[in-house]
Amino acid sequence: MKKILFNIILLHLAICMAGLQAQDAYHTQLQTDLQATYGLPAGNWVFYTNESDIMGNFTHYGSSYAISDVTGQDFVKKGRITVSSVGANPFSSGWSIRNQANIQTGDRVLLTFFIRSEGGQGKVNLFAQHPTNYEKEIFFTLPVDTVWRQYFIPFESQKTYLLNGLEFGLHLGYQAQVIEIGGFTALNYQQSTPLASLPSQINNEFYGGWEANAPWRAEAAIRIDSLRKRNFRLEIKDSNGQPISNGTVSLNMLQHEFAWGSAITANKIAGNNAQNVIYENKILNLDGEGHGFNWVVFENDMKWPAWESGWFVTKPELANAVSWLRSHDITIRGHTLVWPGADNLPNDVASNLNDPAYVKNRINGHLNSILNYPGIKGEVEEWDVLNEIITNNSMENAFKGKPGYPTGREILAEIFQQVRVEDSLTGLWINDYITLSQQQEAGAPQYDSLKAFIQELLDAGVDMEGIGFQCHIGGFPNGIPTVLQTWDDFHQAFGLKAKVTEFDMPSFVDETVAATYLRDFLTATFSHPSMDGFLFWNFWDGSTWLNAGTNLFRQDWSATPAADTFSHYLFTEWWTEEELTTDQNGIQEIRAFKGKYEIVYQCENSVVRDTIFLSDDLTYTISCDNITTSVPEDLESRINVYPNPARHQLHIELEMAQQARLLVIDLHGKSMITSHFTGQTLQVSVADWPRGMYVLLIETEGRQYQKRFVLE
Repeated sequence: MKKILFNIILLHLAICMAGLQAQDAYHTQLQTDLQATYGLPAGNWVFYTNESDIMGNFTHYGSSYAISDVTGQDFVKKGRITVSSVGANPFSSGWSIRNQANIQTGDRVLLTFFIRSEGGQGKVNLFAQHPTNYEKEIFFTLPVDTVWRQYFIPFESQKTYLLNGLEFGLHLGYQAQVIEIGGFTALNYQQSTPLASLPSQINNEFYGGWEANAPWRAEAAIRIDSLRKRNFRLEIKDSNGQPISNGTVSLNMLQHEFAWGSAITANKIAGNNAQNVIYENKILNLDGEGHGFNWVVFENDMKWPAWESGWFVTKPELANAVSWLRSHDITIRGHTLVWPGADNLPNDVASNLNDPAYVKNRINGHLNSILNYPGIKGEVEEWDVLNEIITNNSMENAFKGKPGYPTGREILAEIFQQVRVEDSLTGLWINDYITLSQQQEAGAPQYDSLKAFIQELLDAGVDMEGIGFQCHIGGFPNGIPTVLQTWDDFHQAFGLKAKVTEFDMPSFVDETVAATYLRDFLTATFSHPSMDGFLFWNFWDGSTWLNAGTNLFRQDWSATPAADTFSHYLFTEWWTEEELTTDQNGIQEIRAFKGKYEIVYQCENSVVRDTIFLSDDLTYTISCDNITTSVPEDLESRINVYPNPARHQLHIELEMAQQARLLVIDLHGKSMITSHFTGQTLQVSVADWPRGMYVLLIETEGRQYQKRFVLE
């Protein structure tokens, strides 16, 4: 009887295992390599233990699928997925397999595979999701090129999945394409192996246009020279109008015409309730050489609910922050007057959306309040009148069908028109994320809807100056040629100005990759004829919306590679500092970046300093009988203040022969020390001084020099 029962069990096992093969060479070698390279345990296979069973158990829809052998790779089987036409959405075509072993909450899983496209650039979504409610464990949008690339994707399971409870695969409906995939498998290391010890290889450095010889680079360089530079012509003559040769003039750039900036928070500056003097100083001095942002946008402080409820600052504090920024020649972008989704409106407005008269009265009251507030009126260069109208359509839906509102979007045009009634000068913009942040291209429904809605607003006669492109870039960055195509498309359709308004990248992006992509994205932005600015959504990990890790500064204020990249391009590559010497005809001519400049030269016995703005070709003429061939060394270069920021002691070194007067004042004008001296070093105890920014003034021979320093 026992023998019969044993034979029945063997027969049952044989039936259950029919068609399944033993662990193959690919899985064995992968397991061995992971153990040897990363010190990992063996782990448990999530799917099957051989390529044939895995590739044979994928399901697909909206595409054709074939399995074939492959040589020259670590794997020997590949799947070929052919999508014949673009889908209505990415998940119009799919390819997936489900787990064959249980996964518990907290298990650490490592997914790996090889993938490439055939005949051009491909694009897919990689996912691990619940098969019915589609809740995601992982989700990435991957650019796929023609080279086989291996991926390692680690994740910690947020839920428990029994047999067939978690679906792994691809969405392929972005375009007509052929995608090949091989070596698709996963190991479960359960909970004893830290997630950080699993390898991560996502190949996000291979975004579209990453190559050093990519054609877009040369084209961008030509456009930058054409769009961002102008001819500066220097002429020096004597009092009789005769040219003076070998006259020397310093041309020192102070600020770009192009907007370079970041989102900031008003409470951290200008002596407001959470003042952070380092944060404040970095806005003015990103690179340690005195170069800072020339534009900012408040992240939340000007949003309607924040304005009325005082989320982080009071109205007077916000006006104080605006005043401080303007005093430092920083231009302000307003964000945002109306964000027309119920979740982003004041509670009473959201609760009364079905009452058009109530909503319109509240809108008009709000616009009147903020646009005419003392200290804000006339100080904001441009406003995001509307934000994210494609996905925030509560107001549109509420007004739809009401008298005079057949689509409901007529209220959006009315908002623009009312803003213009309250403010006749400020530039009016629309701001949205649906293009680059969502990696949507022309033909995608939401992308096309944004264009259609902008056209509706223009047809209604609104005075729209520009389009803000939010650029919350994903972990697999948008290809640069695709970015340029999007901007081309909107520029050709509307001819409006454009800005990158909210640039950031996810925290898991490697800092080196983030810096490299930032370099290319900045170059593309600066080169495009529609663009007049680029703004980060945050610049410090200590004050960031979502994506701490790829900002300019880490939590401890150490600079990231992205900071070095940003400073190098803005203040070296795209920055003009020249000493010009006239030729025998008294002329010197150069190409210089558009912006604000200081001109310095010595005429007779006086050093002359003049400020000019180079926006179009400009001739600057000097009439001076005795212009020297060099400008004396600026005393300011011989003033050294350290450490900066300071904590306990401040050292002031002055290399000069003449007597000077030294004065240190705080930003409220209070004098901290006054001293007269000649050529000496001072050591000042500042331990008892209030934390903040201070100005050191040096007065000598009728001239005054300034140095700023920070106590922290």
